[in-house]
Amino acid sequence: MQFQNKNVKPRKRSYYRFSKNYPSRSGNIYAIGESRTRRKKEKRNRIIFYVSLVFVFAAVFLIASVMSKLSHRPIDSTSKGLAAQYDGQLKALEMPEEALGGGIAYDLFRTQLKTDKANAVEVVLKRADGNLNYNSDVQTAKEIGACTQAYENAWQTIGKLRADGYKIIVRIYCFEDPLAASMLKGSAVTVQDGTTVWLDDSAQNDGNPWLNPYSQAAQDYLYGIISECATGADVVMLNSVCFPTGKLTDTAFFLGEAESVESRNSVLHTFVAKAAELCGDTEIALCTDIGSALNGNEQLYSGSMFDSGALFNAVDFTGFESANEFSVGGTSSVGMDKATLISASIPLLNEKTEENYTTKGLLPIIDDEAYIKNLEELGINNYILIQKTDS
Repeated sequence: MQFQNKNVKPRKRSYYRFSKNYPSRSGNIYAIGESRTRRKKEKRNRIIFYVSLVFVFAAVFLIASVMSKLSHRPIDSTSKGLAAQYDGQLKALEMPEEALGGGIAYDLFRTQLKTDKANAVEVVLKRADGNLNYNSDVQTAKEIGACTQAYENAWQTIGKLRADGYKIIVRIYCFEDPLAASMLKGSAVTVQDGTTVWLDDSAQNDGNPWLNPYSQAAQDYLYGIISECATGADVVMLNSVCFPTGKLTDTAFFLGEAESVESRNSVLHTFVAKAAELCGDTEIALCTDIGSALNGNEQLYSGSMFDSGALFNAVDFTGFESANEFSVGGTSSVGMDKATLISASIPLLNEKTEENYTTKGLLPIIDDEAYIKNLEELGINNYILIQKTDS
């Protein structure tokens, strides 16, 4: 008879120290049949974690050490944004007008100053359209609305540049001022009747009025702007100290000319001399185009302004390609490239400067840094570099 065992209980499974699922001393208990691979993996992960911490602490220490050394390193003028050394020569870069307002435009310009190793900045404070780029205290400027497009921070921006050692050249457009000519009574060039405002082109072609160099009202307004700007500048550069140009100059009438003892050329010279007096210790530069600097210009000056008495003759080479033909020492300007023009003109201008004992020197205005080398080879170390803009 087959033996039968009632109430049979399941047999417990035994395991030993050599079993895969034997409990570790750490207290980890693995389910029966579970591999020790998990324990090995955890151990490896802990090792990786601690090694990583060591590397992180080492990296932090190294970075802190390097930063400490850098913070104690002497900072040169370029890294601080200071001007390149001024040795009596103006190496100027034109400031974009929008940089007067600060912000990113100003930051970009400061970077460009350092790149170009400039020691001076040229900035337009009175534009050819008559608007001022700063808030003026001149009452007439307020009355005619010349400050409506001003940059609120203009003088603060200029102050920062001066504090960093940059020489400031302010450019002021003078008798080319359609705003004042339209708004300031008795200041404008007229037609023959003496009352109708003259335009340099037809109204249909957007002709503009000009200030009359014989007008006392026009002169007084400009003198106020010039003397105001001189307080924040090292050089005041006067543009458009001239009679108007344009298609309709034959119809222009200058009230006061007939009664004056001064010729057209003389009244312009007197204007520059008075401006220089008002500027005091601030130097004056007079800007003319290269053709007029070499040969004079009957329409603009009734002669030459190279002997105006300004301490600098600022000679503008930038627009000669579109100018009318002129002579360069007996050679026509037609077909010349700018480098050739500079090389041919500078010796002639130097001769004219030597004949004029009141002029300190030339201040060429160029639009490409490649021409700086041409100037230096000719012994000219002053310049204003105009930054080209995409049109």
